[in-house]
Amino acid sequence: MVPESDAFEPWLRGLDGFQDARVRGIAAADGGASNITCRVEVSGGALPAVALRVQRERGIFEPYDVIREGEVIRRLAGSSIPVPRVLGSEPARDALGAPFIVMEWVEAPHMGMARDASFAAFTTAVATIHGSDWRMLGLDFLGVPSAARDAALREVEAVAARMPAFGCDNEPLLGEALATLQKAAPGDGELSFCQGDINVFNYLFRGGEVVAVVDWEQARIGDLRSDVGQLVALSHLKGAPFGPVEQMPFVQAYEAASGRTLTNMAYFRAFWLFQLGVIHRGWMAFNESEPWYSWGRLTELLEASLAEIR
Repeated sequence: MVPESDAFEPWLRGLDGFQDARVRGIAAADGGASNITCRVEVSGGALPAVALRVQRERGIFEPYDVIREGEVIRRLAGSSIPVPRVLGSEPARDALGAPFIVMEWVEAPHMGMARDASFAAFTTAVATIHGSDWRMLGLDFLGVPSAARDAALREVEAVAARMPAFGCDNEPLLGEALATLQKAAPGDGELSFCQGDINVFNYLFRGGEVVAVVDWEQARIGDLRSDVGQLVALSHLKGAPFGPVEQMPFVQAYEAASGRTLTNMAYFRAFWLFQLGVIHRGWMAFNESEPWYSWGRLTELLEASLAEIR
């Protein structure tokens, strides 16, 4: 859903520095299954462009809450984590038919497009997120699990809750994965602030450095190993051979950048392959086509990962 300029302009004029602003155009940013991001071209305002992020009604990461996301970004301002500046938020549906937030538009390509993207800078940025003092930043409003195991199980249950709506609650392999993950959740680990989606497309680069981290809709207090597990699972779907998880390049790079030793990573690789299986079915339900990875390859990897943690 791309809002009409004449619907957004009156609201924008209520922000400081935009009283005389005119909206010259609104265009959706490419790709993604998150809350809907649009670039708004502005004249006569404090900025030449702003980012408009509108809450999605249905999708593979439902339920969505863009106001929660905006509050996360607002509380990260001034921390060592670079984020866009939040200009305003609107929880009511009156103006655009859905809640939304407005942020500065950061002129920088994401890691997948940036010519000067640095894997080391990306890894350091992820480690910085995990090492932040979430209590000092006031991020405990996200909810604090009792322990890392509780955090892992909460993630599993959040994914499982989407299965009926995606039509995959009776999928045998996904049901087996759910039962295995519920039983095998590790008892070690610590609570950290997690982005929830450290996809490289959420890291914007300029001059070889990360200048902004975007997409915080799945942010939570949880087990940082889940964030790392996402990148490992995605790497296999993109062609990296399946092998001992501690030998995966991102695991080793993250350990070097963070000074942490990651244990029980096989569990979090399996969790993310389970989640990507549910995402695949959700994608099919909403788009009537496969996502960029195939169900056949996903099931091969999920079966192999479950065998490691049974």
